[in-house]
Amino acid sequence: MYFMLIMVKQISFVLVLLILWADIAWAQRARAAQEDDRAARKQWEEDQRADEYATSLRRRDWLKDRLILQLGMGSKYPIMGKDWFGFGAGVEYITRWHASAFVTGGFILASEDPIFHDEFSLEGGLGWRVGLAYYLFPKSPIHLGFQISYGTVFYDHESQPPMDESGQKINDVRSIIICRGYEFDVTISYLSDQWYFLQAIVGVYTIGNGLKDGGNTWGRTNDSWKRDVEGNLVSLVPTDASSSTQAIPPVGMVFGIGIGFAFEELFPDDTEIRRREREAGRTKQNQFRSSSPAPKKSTPARRGSRVDDADEY
Repeated sequence: MYFMLIMVKQISFVLVLLILWADIAWAQRARAAQEDDRAARKQWEEDQRADEYATSLRRRDWLKDRLILQLGMGSKYPIMGKDWFGFGAGVEYITRWHASAFVTGGFILASEDPIFHDEFSLEGGLGWRVGLAYYLFPKSPIHLGFQISYGTVFYDHESQPPMDESGQKINDVRSIIICRGYEFDVTISYLSDQWYFLQAIVGVYTIGNGLKDGGNTWGRTNDSWKRDVEGNLVSLVPTDASSSTQAIPPVGMVFGIGIGFAFEELFPDDTEIRRREREAGRTKQNQFRSSSPAPKKSTPARRGSRVDDADEY
């Protein structure tokens, strides 16, 4: 009897120790879970502050190290004409100093003559442009800019199709006159952290006056003048007798519009690199969560339902 009492006391002591150990273990586990939650919350808050700083206007520069692929029509893309536009594509790189360099190329569509529809058609051609630009307002998505370029800046068509020595028409196509020169433009552009780029252009070109000024100079070409058999200067582009002394103007206004695909900043700083890493991690987690099938919840049958009645039988 005495031995049994001792065994009961020992077993009771062991049970008390086990209960105390379980309480301590559960308390430690709960404390560790709370610390993990606090650490995760603190890390999330730090990531939020870092993201807010990375995307804040205090440091954001929408223009820094951006590569843009562009499409457009008119000036810069790559040429404007008297009655229509050229269509082209190009590439532009904006440096961290907000200065950029671009090159564009494109074509002029052959078309019907807007004046003599039944008689003549207009010849098409090719154009190109290289230039430098500078953009303002880097922290705003709307940027005022200035650019200077060289290349094919204007075109028109000869008033008559080509003739042979006997004065007979060789064909019914009015030949194109493409003028090279310099151009200064003012631009309004949209560029932010989004992928798209928009641009409107208005500018002034200079191509010289060709033979009327003694010939093409300084890389400018204006071939809208020729000399007749008597040695007099005659314009190639008039469409009526009253404008026979008017050729392509040596200076004129041009317009253009463009759209483009803008890549992310190509040489980001450490702050931007970490922001992209955090964004990529969150995207990966969201994709994993969305791809994981959600566990199906079984809906217990209500008491008194037909299922319960069937189980009872």
